[in-house]
Amino acid sequence: MTRLAAYAIALACALTAAWVVPALAMRALAPSLESSPLRATNHRGRPVFLGLGLVWAVWAVSLLVTSTLLDVVGSALGAPYGSVEMLLFDGPLTMPLYAVPIILTMSAVVFGMVDDVFGTHGDKGFRGHLRALAAGRLSTGGLKMLGIGLVAAVYGRHASAGQSDAQNASAASLAGWWIAATLVIAFSANLLNLLDLRPGRALKSYCALAVPAAAIFTLATLGQYRSFRPGFPFEWTATDTAVTLACLIVVLLGPVLAVWRYDLGERGMLGDAGSNAMGAVVGYLLAGSLPLPWLVGVAVLLGVLNALSERVSFSRLIDASAPLRFLDTLGRLPQERAARAEGVEDVGPSRR
Repeated sequence: MTRLAAYAIALACALTAAWVVPALAMRALAPSLESSPLRATNHRGRPVFLGLGLVWAVWAVSLLVTSTLLDVVGSALGAPYGSVEMLLFDGPLTMPLYAVPIILTMSAVVFGMVDDVFGTHGDKGFRGHLRALAAGRLSTGGLKMLGIGLVAAVYGRHASAGQSDAQNASAASLAGWWIAATLVIAFSANLLNLLDLRPGRALKSYCALAVPAAAIFTLATLGQYRSFRPGFPFEWTATDTAVTLACLIVVLLGPVLAVWRYDLGERGMLGDAGSNAMGAVVGYLLAGSLPLPWLVGVAVLLGVLNALSERVSFSRLIDASAPLRFLDTLGRLPQERAARAEGVEDVGPSRR
């Protein structure tokens, strides 16, 4: 097999699993979701359907099935160590299919959907959910917080173990890595949810975060491959790295493209199911690739932003900045852009 053929297969698998399958699933699901009695109102009082977040569950399953099939094919071919086939079936070119934390993503979708369907506006933010717990009552938001937090701890341990093993870290450093990784995953999941207050805002924020996170994760992962498999560095090229990064970006942006027109067109809502899943994926990529000092810094930054949301309206901050306001309204329905230009204040219900 030539390198060009390996590149084509890797990109085709990424496109099929992450773009084609979620897009077809969303197209097939849309009529059922639109006719469902489970509906909500967005910030302008427009009725929208719930369930866009289900695409992330379809996406995760699609990646799992595709990666499993590649494992089967690779085992059947018996590719020799260091060959192009090995790069494709057990190396960096298909690493993007394995990079998504499947159970974490599915958990975020499930707990988020529970909050979307059964949640109320009585308990908001960390303080509201903690007050409910102190009173002996578990809100759906509190259930989501605990559920995603616990799964984040499991994946934080996984991400920190890989990093610390590569650097021969001490037990104390491993504990610090675990805590920081868990916080990054959990805070990132919640931050994307906090940004899902206007059509397209969470999707745009995810794209802006996912692309640099993909670059950091790819370089870190390839570095770990080199340290664990000394024979591979002589086989890899700069093009291999570029194709690997391209495949990971394709994988990460697939579900965004599947729901983009429904969210920006104010037909459907991402809800907690979609926004929490997006944030959890970004958090995991950062947790599995950043050095400990950077990881601690990101955890602190995300924690500050989450705490700030309890007192400050992100929407007001965005509206006060012309560049952010332009990006925030880009692609939305024309009537909203016209209302913004005329200085009309949005007073409709929140998308949270």
